[in-house]
Amino acid sequence: MTGTTCLAKDGAETTPRWEWRTFGQSLAGLEAKIGPSAQVPAHYSEELYLVNPRSPHNAKIRDALLDVKRIKSTAPSGLELWEVALKHGFPLSSPTITSFFAALELGPPTLQRACYDLEEFLREIIDRDPAFRTVRVRKARRQFFFGGCRAELARLWFSGSLQETFCIEDESPERVEAALRKLGLDAGANINFPKFFKQREA
Repeated sequence: MTGTTCLAKDGAETTPRWEWRTFGQSLAGLEAKIGPSAQVPAHYSEELYLVNPRSPHNAKIRDALLDVKRIKSTAPSGLELWEVALKHGFPLSSPTITSFFAALELGPPTLQRACYDLEEFLREIIDRDPAFRTVRVRKARRQFFFGGCRAELARLWFSGSLQETFCIEDESPERVEAALRKLGLDAGANINFPKFFKQREA
């Protein structure tokens, strides 16, 4: 047992949003189509993605918060409806870790502690499960609005490579689809972070 006290609070959001995302080595052409709205200062972050081939959902650690987003459904157009299922700071209680695995639709692990700090969680829970792969990503994110939707252009550094990604999201799938048409983008050519990392591993 550990003396760590589980006082971190849950910060989960509740409103699902329809999302579309793409990746590429350079999205300069797309950025030019977006225009001045994308020219905002970048916010830098260090993130750790927790990728598991048995789960379609998205799990990561950013700013000392464990964050799980679940994919609820996929529209005929290709847009995906995502919701935040868990957002919790460290340390994590055993029930919170059980909820984390449930959110990913995975069986619960054997827990030896009442409470886990970040290093204990990674070492004793994630690293001991051979299905998990951790991906450390440094991001430079520019967040703005386009076509009435939230949008983001980001540069990603991970595993010795550089990628760029663009995401657009809204509670209304019609607004997202209209924004994509303005940019000449195919709603069906949608790829999320879990699929992207799994494809690179294959």
